[in-house]
Amino acid sequence: MEQKQTVVMGDKLYRYFFIGGIVTVLTLGCMWGAINLLLIGREHTFHGIDYSWVLAHGHAMVFGFVGFFIMGFSYHALPRFKETSLWNPTLAFSVLPLMAVGMLLQAVAHVIAPRPPYLPLGILAGTIQVAAVLIFVQVLQRTLGKSKVQHPFDPFLKAALGWLLLAVILNPLIFTLFESAPDQDSFLFRVSSFNIPYRDIQMLGVAVVMILGISLQILPHGYGLRQPSARWRKFILWGTNGAIILGIATFLGGMLTGNHWWHAASVISYLLLLTIAIGTPLQYRLFGKNRGNNSDRGLKFIRAAYVWLIVAMLLLAFGPFYMFGIYLPMTGGENPFSHAYFGAYRHALTVGFITMMIVGVSARVVPHFSGIDSAKTRSLWLVFILLNLGNLLRITSQITTDFQPAAFDIIGFSGFIEVTALAIWGVDLIGNIRAGKRGGPLSVPQEQEKILD
Repeated sequence: MEQKQTVVMGDKLYRYFFIGGIVTVLTLGCMWGAINLLLIGREHTFHGIDYSWVLAHGHAMVFGFVGFFIMGFSYHALPRFKETSLWNPTLAFSVLPLMAVGMLLQAVAHVIAPRPPYLPLGILAGTIQVAAVLIFVQVLQRTLGKSKVQHPFDPFLKAALGWLLLAVILNPLIFTLFESAPDQDSFLFRVSSFNIPYRDIQMLGVAVVMILGISLQILPHGYGLRQPSARWRKFILWGTNGAIILGIATFLGGMLTGNHWWHAASVISYLLLLTIAIGTPLQYRLFGKNRGNNSDRGLKFIRAAYVWLIVAMLLLAFGPFYMFGIYLPMTGGENPFSHAYFGAYRHALTVGFITMMIVGVSARVVPHFSGIDSAKTRSLWLVFILLNLGNLLRITSQITTDFQPAAFDIIGFSGFIEVTALAIWGVDLIGNIRAGKRGGPLSVPQEQEKILD
């Protein structure tokens, strides 16, 4: 009886983490980002807001929105993929309040900086989040350790968890480094030198590596797509992680030594990531007819996500040519870096690929988790249109601000288009979760079948 109650409790955990992710994205995450964009649009400059607000928004999006969905999905789906049960659901649940409290405290610390007690508050917040992630990793390790079932996504999962641990351990250091800068010049140097590598650890290391790995399970089994070859799976595993490491090393080398040849070497990592972005959907035959349900409401988001991944990596690979060949001659300055262009690349990756995949996969699996006939769920076409429209407007208008300041007016409302899309999706997702609560949990074998078929 006790074991059965433990399994049932583990079945419910994803609900709380998914709802936590929705609440985060509609408050500290995308909503705060949209407000920041509105202020930037009104001021016609990316320096029109306190950069601490940007840091707090970015942190909430990574550890709150993306993190909660990764945790909720991992707790629910991985034990089923591995034909086992979640180890210690009570301890697993403790991650949610710990992460929520840590994020809230860190947001407050960012906002009040440099007024005391911002520094001890920020370090305390970071320490709480380290504890939460350590518990999350331990729960997954103990859960997967009970199973002998092997999957192609296993090494991706281990790599993503490694990047997550690194990101959360570095978080208090990054907070201290940025918020305690003694003057503006020191602040600009620290942010320009360390923010990009840190975001690469979070976005590419945690989110992209995890998504590439889980796609190996979801896309062939859930949509009848072709399984990528063993050689390609090995290439994207080592290629993605190698590109992240190389990109971080060369960027830091260039910033800390002042030798631009380090930056030139970064092109190798960009081309690796671009090759993976183009080749992976081709390996799946993602845009062709599949053996599964082509009308599934999540498939359009997944297809769009991989298109945006290609766009993001094209922007990244073209970046050096844009910076030196277009931006620098146009501005006549000495700094070959366009904040607008690089921000557009980041947005194509975060909203275009990562968020679109979260929306698509959750739209697919939550009805199945809840025992709902997916044919009776909403198609989410309005969400799809608004999310892609908002992302397109944000990216194109942001790059255009380098040439035409009037484009700031478009940036000002593009974020609210995305917020509207995510709000509609969030209401639908919570509705399906509540329907699952009323219907009760599925048995493990039945749910395993529903997740994959």
